[in-house]
Amino acid sequence: MSHFIRNCIYQGKNLFREGSYTFWVILYPIILATFFYAAFGGMMDPSFEDLKVGVEENSGITHVLEEIDFINIYEVSKDELVQKFENDEIDAFVDDNLNLTVNKSGINQTIIKEVVEQIKQTIKLNRPIDGSEFSVSYVLGRDQESNSLTVIFYSLIAMVSTYGVFAGVETASLIQANLSNIAIRINSTPLKKQNFLIAGVMVSLLLNLFANAALLLFINYILKIHLFNNIKYSTIIILLGNLFGVILGIFIGVSNKKSSTKTLMAIAITLLLSFFSGMMGPWIKVMIDKHVPFLSRVNPISIMSNNLYRINFLGSTKSLGEGVIILIGYCIMLLFASYLFLRRKSYDSI
Repeated sequence: MSHFIRNCIYQGKNLFREGSYTFWVILYPIILATFFYAAFGGMMDPSFEDLKVGVEENSGITHVLEEIDFINIYEVSKDELVQKFENDEIDAFVDDNLNLTVNKSGINQTIIKEVVEQIKQTIKLNRPIDGSEFSVSYVLGRDQESNSLTVIFYSLIAMVSTYGVFAGVETASLIQANLSNIAIRINSTPLKKQNFLIAGVMVSLLLNLFANAALLLFINYILKIHLFNNIKYSTIIILLGNLFGVILGIFIGVSNKKSSTKTLMAIAITLLLSFFSGMMGPWIKVMIDKHVPFLSRVNPISIMSNNLYRINFLGSTKSLGEGVIILIGYCIMLLFASYLFLRRKSYDSI
C-alpha cells in the first residue's frame, strides 16, 4: 500500500511540473468558458424591454396601443420624426391609418409590425380592441430557464471531462522505456508496471476531477450560470467521462510509437468529438441529430452532454442507463486494447 501511495505522489508531482498540463487542463477550460459567456451571455439571459412607439398628438390609435402592456406611447409630430429616430427615442411610428414607419429593421420593429397587423385584422372582423388579445398566453409555461445555447456549456463540460486524456498519455510514457529516461529507470527496477499504471490512472482521474470542479464552480458562482439541478446523476456522467478520457489517453500512449504526435492526437480526437456534440454551435448538434442520429448515440462527448442536458433541464433519466453502459463499454475496450499493446512491449536492451 505504501508503494502505491508513493507512486501516486510521484506521478502527481510529475504532472504538476508540466506547465502545459496545468494550463490546458485547469486554466484553458476557464478561459474558454469566459469567452463563451462573453459571446453568448446576453443571448442566454435575454431581457425584453418595452417597445417605444411614436404617434401623433390626439391620434385615434393611442387608446388602442395604451392597452398593450409592453408598448410605451410617445406623442411625436411628423417634423420631429427624423430626429426621434436618429436619437433612438422611438422604435417605430404609427399614424391614424395604421401605417407603420421605421428607420431600420430589428426585433422591436418586427414585433410592432405584427401588433399593427393584428390590430388591422381585428378591425376588419369588427371586433372590439381592448389589448387583451396581446397579453393572453396560449401555451402553458413552466419555470424553465432552458436555452439552446446551454448545449454549448454542457458540451464544454463534457469535453473538459475527457481532458484526463493528457494525463493518460503522460502516464503511458512513464512505463515505456523507448519514450523517456524515467521509463528506462522504472523498467530496470522490480516495480510492477501494472501497479504503476493503476496509480497513474487514479492520479489522473483525481486531478482531472479537481479541474472539473474548478470549472463548475467558476461557471456557477462567477458567471452565474446554473446548469445543475440533479447532482447525483450528473456526477456519475462526469465521473465516467473522466475515466473514459484517462483510459483513452493511455490507449493513445501505448499504441503509438511517435511521442511527438500523441498529444496532437489527443487534442484532435477531443476537439472532433466536441465539434459533433454541438460545442461549436447548437445548429451542428441539430443537424447531426436530424441526419446522422447514430453518431450522437455513439459519440462519448455527445452522450455526456445529452444526458447532462436531459437530466438537469428536462428532468429525464430515460437515456441515462444506455449512456452509462456505452461509456463503461468504451472504457473496458480501450483498457483491454491497451493491455494487449503493453504485453507485446519488449526491449533488447535498456
